[in-house]
Amino acid sequence: MGATPSGENRLPIEGAGLPSTGATQESGVLLLDLRSPAAFAGGFIPGSFHLPDAGCLELLRANGLAGGKKLFIITETDGQMAQFGKAVASGLELEFGGAWGPAGMEEWRKRYGDLGSLEIVEADTLAVRVSAWKTVVIDTRARAEFERARVREALHIPADTLTGSLTGLPAETALCIVCETGKRASFAASVVWNLGYRNVAILRGGFAAYLESHLPLARS
Repeated sequence: MGATPSGENRLPIEGAGLPSTGATQESGVLLLDLRSPAAFAGGFIPGSFHLPDAGCLELLRANGLAGGKKLFIITETDGQMAQFGKAVASGLELEFGGAWGPAGMEEWRKRYGDLGSLEIVEADTLAVRVSAWKTVVIDTRARAEFERARVREALHIPADTLTGSLTGLPAETALCIVCETGKRASFAASVVWNLGYRNVAILRGGFAAYLESHLPLARS
């Protein structure tokens, strides 16, 4: 088996300016990306976590990713920045450090290098990869939903246990994250990516889309 990921990612902040390189996630900074799942998948600052909805705040806590840090956020619009930035910081009981829009993302890329990215796959593509043993499916839904129906050979790893559940899985493993609708998979994928896995995909439309496609399933 290959080496397991180290989990180190570059994520420091220069005051209230752009993230830079030179420190890890243990530097006292939490960088949250509030853009749409598609925008996040297309390019994100390494070390950031995607927050598609407020419910993921508790998932951050459960994964041990929200304690004792100053919060910085990335948004799609100035309006979103004003509306959600301090509210998210308050919900996490963190100091709000600052925010950037899309222009800040591009400036970071120019200054510090490539952004991270996630692949968005269609249901039929995932079915082909699973049948060829070319990807490992991580299903983050509730246990009852998973047992009712799931992608064949999928592993059940709830979204609130991600940081402690992938030990021993080689860093080069191709992963596809599945949630119910496709919305929260990007949160889970950002956690997995920051654990050191770089070949990470999310299923477009989630398991609901897979089910509607009448593709092979497993049931308990």
